[in-house]
Amino acid sequence: MATYTMLKPTAVGRTKRASLAPGLDSLHGKTVGILSNQKINADEVLEAILAAMQEKYRIARVVKRTKRIQSQPAPSEVMNDLVNLCDAVVHGVGD
Repeated sequence: MATYTMLKPTAVGRTKRASLAPGLDSLHGKTVGILSNQKINADEVLEAILAAMQEKYRIARVVKRTKRIQSQPAPSEVMNDLVNLCDAVVHGVGD
């Protein structure tokens, strides 16, 4: 009779608690960042969202950034720009 060993190749899940950033009362007069991952249709969708936001909220300034590799996080300098320059950021993906 053969003996089998069953392996379960999974790791123990780790969780990290984090709180959400406080929401803004309004986008009126705020700086909004747009981060595109440059996938198909991402820029078109982001432009449509931005146009609707500008019409409704009278946004003061827009900061646009892109990430070059869709499967990886945005580079630190891009994220630092968005964090330091913007009150809110919209990150869009395409396809």
